[in-house]
Order: sequence, then C-alpha cells, then structure tokens
Amino acid sequence: MLAPTRRSVLAAALALPGLAPPAGAWAADQPPRPHTLDELLRAPVVRDAAISPDGRQLAVLRERGEGDDRTTLVMISRMDALEATPAPVSLGEYQVDQVEWASNDRLLIWVTVRKDDRGRPTGVWVSGVLIPMPVRRVISVGVDGRDPVVLFAEQKAVLRRSFDAARIVDLMHDDPRHVLMQTWDAFRGAFSLYQVDVYTGRATVIERGPPTTDFWLTQRGVPMLRMDSNRRGTVVSVFARAPGQTEWKLIRKSRRDELKKLPDFDVVGPTPEPGVFLVAMRAEDEDTRAIRTFDIRTLEFGPVVGDRPPVDMETAVIDENLRLVATSTRTDRLDYQFADPALAPHYRAINAALGNTANVRLYDISLDHRRLLLKATGPREPGAFHVYDCETRRLHLVATTRPWLDPARLARMETLKVRTRDGADITAYLSVPAGAKPGPLPMVVMPHGGPEIRDYYDYDLMVQALAARGWLVLQPNFRGSGGYGRAFADQGRRRWGDRMQEDVEDAVAQVVALGWADPHRIAICGASYGGYAALQGAVRRPDLYRAVVAIAPVSDLLEMLKDERADGEDSPSYRYWVRTVGDPSRDAVRLRAASPRQQAAAFAAPVLLLHGADDQVVPPRQSKLMQDALVAAGKPVERLEIPGAGHTSWSSENWKVVLEKTTAFISTSLA
Repeated sequence: MLAPTRRSVLAAALALPGLAPPAGAWAADQPPRPHTLDELLRAPVVRDAAISPDGRQLAVLRERGEGDDRTTLVMISRMDALEATPAPVSLGEYQVDQVEWASNDRLLIWVTVRKDDRGRPTGVWVSGVLIPMPVRRVISVGVDGRDPVVLFAEQKAVLRRSFDAARIVDLMHDDPRHVLMQTWDAFRGAFSLYQVDVYTGRATVIERGPPTTDFWLTQRGVPMLRMDSNRRGTVVSVFARAPGQTEWKLIRKSRRDELKKLPDFDVVGPTPEPGVFLVAMRAEDEDTRAIRTFDIRTLEFGPVVGDRPPVDMETAVIDENLRLVATSTRTDRLDYQFADPALAPHYRAINAALGNTANVRLYDISLDHRRLLLKATGPREPGAFHVYDCETRRLHLVATTRPWLDPARLARMETLKVRTRDGADITAYLSVPAGAKPGPLPMVVMPHGGPEIRDYYDYDLMVQALAARGWLVLQPNFRGSGGYGRAFADQGRRRWGDRMQEDVEDAVAQVVALGWADPHRIAICGASYGGYAALQGAVRRPDLYRAVVAIAPVSDLLEMLKDERADGEDSPSYRYWVRTVGDPSRDAVRLRAASPRQQAAAFAAPVLLLHGADDQVVPPRQSKLMQDALVAAGKPVERLEIPGAGHTSWSSENWKVVLEKTTAFISTSLA
C-alpha cells in the first residue's frame, strides 16, 4: 500500500471529478483571487534535482532572494533519511539552471550570468544597440562546497569568446573525473568537442566539427553520431562513425520540426551494445511512431522496444549503465512502458496518490532501480519533485518549484471530446478560471503551433495568464496535429484554411452550445501555425472573434513557400512544406485563398501581431506583410517586433512583453 505524504494527500483532495455543469458549479462561496502575471512569471526557487551515481544522495538546487540578493544553495539529503534536514552547500550569488552529479563526491552546477564583473549587462552590440545575452557556465564543486572550479578555467580564451560554455554532451559515468563538452570556437566559426577535467577545469580538444555541426551524440564517451544543419536550422544532416571507423559518413537528411526534433529519426539515447542507439521513428507501413534500436554499423533498424498505438511514442529513460528503463508516450497525460514490468504498478500507485491529475515524469533513477526521482506537473501543479522508494512504497515530497502558486488559484483543465461537422472525433482542452462566476464566460481560443505538434493536459504559462483574466481557454487538437499517428496528421495536409479551421470552429461551437462560453466575447490567439490559424479564423468567421493575436504567424503561404525554397527544391524542409501546404506551381489559387494576407478586407476584429526579430523559422517579414495588408484595407492593427527574440525559447523578459501586450489587447475587446 502506497503511503502518501501530506502534499500527496493535498493533491488528491484537489482532484476534480468529470466535467461540471456551468451554472453555479464553477463558483465557490469565496472565489479565490487569480494569480497576477508577475506571480506566474516569477522564476522558480527550486531549479533542479538529481540522484547521485551510487543512489545514496539527493541534490536539490534552490535559490533564495532575487536580483543582486540572490543566493544559490544545493541541499544534500541522504536517500535513506529524507525526513532529516538536508545539508546546505552555498554557491553564492548566481542564477542557476541545473544540477548533476559528476561523481559521488562532486557536483556540476549550470549557472547564468547577466552582468560582468563591473556590473554591465552582458550581450552583443548590433548597430549601436546592446542586445542582452546571458553568459552560461558550469561550475564543478565538491559535495561539501569546497574546491569550486569553472569548467574551461584553464582555457581563458575559450571563456572570453563563448557566451555558452555549458553544453555537456556526455557525463561519462564510467570516468568520474571527466565529462565531454562542446563549445563554439570563434576563430574557426564552428563547434569543438572537449574532454574536461571536473576537478581542475582543464579542457582538451578531442574533435572539431565543420561550421555546419550542431552537436554530437556519444556512447560511453565516444562520438558516434553528428548532427549538422543548414543555415536556418530547418534541415539536419545525420553523420555516423561506427566503432572502429575513422571517417564520418552521411546516413540521412531530415527535416527539423518546431520542437527541434527529427520526426522520422529522433535519437533518444544509447544502448549498452556498441554502435547501437534507440531511435523514435515511423516505418513506411506504420501509422504511429515507435522506438526501435538502430545499428550505425549496418544502418539497420532493429526490434521495437516501445510502441503504443494509436499515439506516437516520444522518448526513452535510460539509466547510467545505459540500460533501458522505460519508453514514454502521451494520450492526454504522460505514461510509460517499463522495460521491467514490476515498475508499472508502482507508477500507477504514484499517479493515484497524486490524484491522477499530473504528468509524473521519471526524472532520475538509482542504478538498482529501487529509488525513483519524479517531477510532477499539471494544470494546477507548476512543478514538484518527489522521491519514491519501491521497497517501502513511500512517496516523499522533496521540493516544489513555485510554492507561492496556490493550486486553488490556478485554472483547472478539462478534457473534451469534440465531434466535428464531418463526423470525426478530436480532443480539446478547456481551462476554467479559478473562482469563475456562473453562466457563460468570455473565451480565448488558442490553436497550437506546428501544426504537426499537439497540446497536452499540463501546466501552461500562457493558458494560466489568460485564464487569470477570467477567460476560458480552449485548445483544440485539430486534424493535422502531431502525436496521434500518420493518418491523423495526413488529414490536415493541404487543408490549411479549411478542414483544420473547421475543427477549431467546431470545438468553439460545442463549448458555446453547452452554455459555457459567451458567443459575443470570444478572441483567438496563437503562435507560429497557431498565429496563422488565428488570422485565418478571423477571415473565415469575422462574426465570431472580437480580437485576434497572432504571434510569429505565417500570413502568406506562397511567400512562405518561396522562403522555404531558398534551401533548395530537394530540401527535406521544402518537400515537407509542399506536401503539407501545397505546390505553388499547381495550387497557387488555393494557396492565395488560404492566405490571410490576401484576405485582409474580410477582417472585422482588431489584430495584434507579435514577432521575434531573430526568428529563423517564420521570417518576421510574414507579420510585416500582414500589417501592411491590414493598413491598406483600413483595418485596425498593431505590430511589435521583439529585439533578440527567436521563434521559441524566449527569455522571461520577452515572455512578459508578450503576455502583457496580449492580455491588455484582448481585454479591451472582451470587456
């Protein structure tokens, strides 16, 4: 019988039953006050956690204070005495990101520095303007806090020239003294791979990549796969060098998706067998993505080690001996297939103790597989670390990442099954504001990006920021989304502007018909493909949406295809776009009709366009073209280009700009 701690009982007590009727059931006697945007954006005080190689110690990385008064601590606990007060190791005034064990007596801490030793912001000057850019380093320190050293400490020139000297490629658990790292060589204009001593910081070059190399994948410290990309990062060339070989060999070219993965060849980890890796891939005759072995010596795929139709497999958990622990997938929440079936009942019991309302990620595991480090996230759980002991069956809360966020003040999320107008079934997620009043509420429709990715039942910063304003948030997984197999994704191909939009409209109609959403106060907001869907939604249904927010949107499909063709007509990225959107030589009329820029006169709602100035996926020109078309048509539009921001991975400062502009813009129209 699983014995939950106090936090587990609280989480279970907050678990909600099935969909509640709208009238009155969403309001409490004393409605909780929603969290402010600053509370939602505040950095977590617990950044990371890790189990030592021998499984006897737990390190939890914490921050205290803010700004210049920030202090970083690593809290060290014995795994057999988690109830005892942990021993603190003070690291000083750093912003920290991650902790790992280099060995049983030495820790690695990833730190971010935003000011130099004179207090000046770090960054690069572009046309007389400083673009802030953080400096990332790794500090190695004894478990007692002694003998700290910055990795690459003896290579001052490397540190002076590199903003990011914190990319560890392989922790090399067979060699407790060294790790493999890569960093940018400014003189060569390319990455180099180094073996770094964690006690002295001294680095030795072991491999130099060409200017196109992004990173290496290794097995027991030996580089065996190398990923090179084109200028825009949209196409990846995969090179292999099998054990005993000296030359790299090109084995395939693949498109890189918006999540920076290779959809048809995503390497998820090594195996104990030399030259054999685990790869998430989909065979030509299969609908869903499975995880198989791949032998770089023969270039052949081996047997399936993880498969769960009708959804795609995502990744694998591998222990420090390179043994497979589990493969992961999601229907709505995260789930695992365990290599050792005896672990499955424990995982189910953990989920039950947490109310079956969280995604319980297997974060780390001891070599004997007795103790599990888990990270739980969910709509009302922004992040909590737990340790579970398989022998005692006890679940112990060790840290919450954002303890000031009260679950009762966060929006809850419901899973909806939507029947589309042509009889298909899709999934959507509806987030309900904390303390919502009875009756129909304003709603923001938020189609996801990709489009071949999907939304999940989980904590989402943007959803919570919108719901905190008192709005429902609807996230439909329309046909064309990823994660549900090839056939589901194929149903969206060349259906931009019609079927994919119809699925969004049908999800909206269902929520309105149930009396939950006010049909006169609906806005639409999305990023990337979601930005396109927001703009095209306003074209198709000017009667429905009162405000439109498009972040990094595609606005003209023919112009976007022209940009993609710059990589070459035989590029995997361009071929994917033609297959997914249409062929400009044959489908030009349809592509113009499906381009919001070409339909600017149809807009009735005001439009806000937000775009990162450094976006390499969707050029900022796409939102500028949309702005120009709306201005020419006499339609209300605002546009903001954010300096230094790319397509994803925004800084907290950029997130604040986006969320403040978005919520203020929508509130004006939904008041």
